[in-house]
Amino acid sequence: MATDYPGLLLLSRNDALRAYVDLVLSERGIPVRHFDLAREGLFWLLDHTPRYVLLDQDLDVDPFAVAARIRHVRRLKEVPLAVLIEPTEKHRTTAEVVRVKAIEKPLTRDKLFRFLGLG
Repeated sequence: MATDYPGLLLLSRNDALRAYVDLVLSERGIPVRHFDLAREGLFWLLDHTPRYVLLDQDLDVDPFAVAARIRHVRRLKEVPLAVLIEPTEKHRTTAEVVRVKAIEKPLTRDKLFRFLGLG
């Protein structure tokens, strides 16, 4: 049985992004678990159910494929999931097809809080 995790799962290779998200969410007392590799994050999801999932477009594999895989797990279907994307029509359309929320770069405090339902 998977353990509930009260925070955000962030899959990103970008150190600056991870530090920014950690800083912003620590102000609200929301923990962040992050992984550089999608595979590591997917293995972690076998035993944990986070409150939110954020995938960076610059992941080591296609973040939309990772999002689709997460969405196929019944336990994770209702977990808010977003992909941080470059502001292009192609990426917005792909996010729409995969049925995942797209957050356009650069990530701001307001965009992050809106995704988390805090803003």
